[in-house]
Amino acid sequence: MVTEQFSEEAKWFLNNLQLIQDDFAKSVGGQIVTTDKDGNLETKMSGAQRVCKLIMGTEKGKEKCGEAYKTALSLVKSMKEAAFMDCHAGYASLWVPIKVKGEIVGSITGCGGRYDRGESDEELKEKYSKLADELGITDKEDFLKAAVDEISPVSEEEMKERSGRLAKLVGVLAEETALKEVFGI
Repeated sequence: MVTEQFSEEAKWFLNNLQLIQDDFAKSVGGQIVTTDKDGNLETKMSGAQRVCKLIMGTEKGKEKCGEAYKTALSLVKSMKEAAFMDCHAGYASLWVPIKVKGEIVGSITGCGGRYDRGESDEELKEKYSKLADELGITDKEDFLKAAVDEISPVSEEEMKERSGRLAKLVGVLAEETALKEVFGI
């Protein structure tokens, strides 16, 4: 992302989008990033969770996150609506399309929480212990603390509410001119 070439209006939009994204990530305890329609970053990651950093710290984790990202972005493009799913690690994720005149120009991606499926702590520890093995994470105890103890349960309804709020915030903030410039349409 080369912001130096943007107009003052587009720079203002991106700066304020980043601030809103940072504040929103902090308030919901999740991580959020905004991309263009090709998946290129338009903002910096806000609220990166420790467990995700540990997962992305492995080659296999990066690969699996990349695959999940491409699948979800493709789904959002075809559905033209927000998508909710588990990431490969079992955490709740949301994908909110950014539209201009019905055309998808980008998306807001959020992760945070774990869908509550009634799993006990022991079941979760077993599940994430297997994931640690698959990814080659050596400090299992630290990973389990991050994966189980630091991530709160969330409902799909809460994720839908979050996506609606995010879409409204971006819509209020953005003027069509800035959107066109930032997202290259």
